[in-house]
Amino acid sequence: MTFADVTTLAKSLYRDEESAMLLGVCSGLAERFEFSVAAARILALLALLFFTLPAGFVYLTAGALLPRKSLQFHGGGAEKQFWRTTGGNRNALG
Repeated sequence: MTFADVTTLAKSLYRDEESAMLLGVCSGLAERFEFSVAAARILALLALLFFTLPAGFVYLTAGALLPRKSLQFHGGGAEKQFWRTTGGNRNALG
């Protein structure tokens, strides 16, 4: 693995807080490497059971250092215009 490969991999890792149970590390890794979120969580749980301190340290460090997944908009044109004009201001809802 070259330095460029490591740099590309590091840039593509993120936390997915939308489907997170704790920090979103497992869901982000599962989405990045295209495997089941349940499998990632089971592996993380097994790692915590057998290697408590190192696994906990790695998980918390990843949770602190990995960026959040950018949100993707799935709505219609009118809703998109609403959020652009309000700037995401929650007080504009009512």
